[in-house]
Order: sequence, then structure tokens, then C-alpha cells
Amino acid sequence: MSARTEATAAGPLHGLGPVVLASGSLHRARLLTEAGIEVDVDPPQVDERLFDGRLDELGPDGLAVELALRKLNDVAPRHPGRTVIAADQVGILRDHTGRATLLTKQPDAARAVAQLMAMSATTHHLVNGVAVRGAAGSVHTGVDVQTVTMRRYELAEARAYVTRFAPYDTSGSYRLEDQDVLEAHQPGSGLVAGISGEHPSGVIGLPMPLLTRLLVDASGPAPGSTAEP
Repeated sequence: MSARTEATAAGPLHGLGPVVLASGSLHRARLLTEAGIEVDVDPPQVDERLFDGRLDELGPDGLAVELALRKLNDVAPRHPGRTVIAADQVGILRDHTGRATLLTKQPDAARAVAQLMAMSATTHHLVNGVAVRGAAGSVHTGVDVQTVTMRRYELAEARAYVTRFAPYDTSGSYRLEDQDVLEAHQPGSGLVAGISGEHPSGVIGLPMPLLTRLLVDASGPAPGSTAEP
């Protein structure tokens, strides 16, 4: 499966100018650069794991947006008068009863492999919360959901994948970007069998169509402001 996203900025974003990305993710920064958006990176100081227990309270969409807003609010005050982008991705795996479990970043090989094995031959959802503060101060949020189906794979394959790619920086313990490498070596060896969503950039963690809409919305005046005569 191709990991190519073909992320391009829509016409309304022409002349947007440099934005601030409230993230340390090289993948998110790359998506913006490929879309022709100049980006400065300022990673937020937000402990995502402190919010794991709020899934039942907020729901997947609410949790993803809450995390994105926390990152935005941490970084935006350092960049007055600039457009700031924040995003967070929540992985959700449901069991046969419908109970939701968070897919999280795993700190070591054993736990990453265990999480991958729980996902073998299942379908899960990647919920992206995106928050944008425009240069004029207005804040806009949105949600993108990707449905990902994993093929059935064995324990040895999961162990080999984790050893080779060390996916400790991503929820779910896998990266879409690794699929091309696996498939080029041996067709059918990728862990992901299928993806359904508006755009594959949502799997990487920054859904570009949604972001484009939010940037267009945020480019207007802040709520309550009065236009010059």
C-alpha cells in the first residue's frame, strides 16, 4: 500500500505565509512542507498520557480535540499574530462488545508487539483532532476519522516489524510510511490491509483536507472584531 499522500495546499491558502506547528513530529512537518506551506516547529509541553482516563468522559472525538487544544494553548501564546496549528491522534480499538480501548505509544518492544498482536485481523479507528489559531486570534477545530484494517499476521511478523522499524513514537505501534518498504521487499507483507478515510494524510496524523478548511476559516477576522471602514 502506498504511503504517498500527495498533500497540496488549496488555492485559498496561497500567500498564507509561515505557520507554527505545535508538534515535534517530523511527519506532520513534512506534510506541510509538501503542501507548499512554510513551517516553524515549536513542540508543546503536554503530557498526553494524563488524558488517557478521560476517554469515557469525552469520547474519541472530544478527547482528540481536547488534546489538540491543549497543545495549541501551550504554544500559541509564544507566537502572537501568527497562525498556529496543533493536532493529536487517538487510536481506538473496539472489542466484540463495542468497548473502546486506546491505542497508545508503547515504550518498549514487548509492549509494542503485544499491542500489534491485539490488532491483528481487526479494524480500528484513528481519530485526528486538529486545532488552528489564526493570525487574528480566532480558534477553529475539527475531527477527521480514518478506518484502518489490519491483515492477519503472526507473532514472528510483529516482532520482526518492531525490531526493524522501532515504532515507539506512534499510536498503534505501526506507521503507514513503513508499508512501502515492506511491500517493495515482499508484496503482501505490509501490516495494513486497507484504509478508508477522506485522505491518507489522516493516518499519518495531520489530515490535510480538514486542515485546509480550518486554515481558510481561521484566516478571517477574530469573532467580535470590527472591520475597518
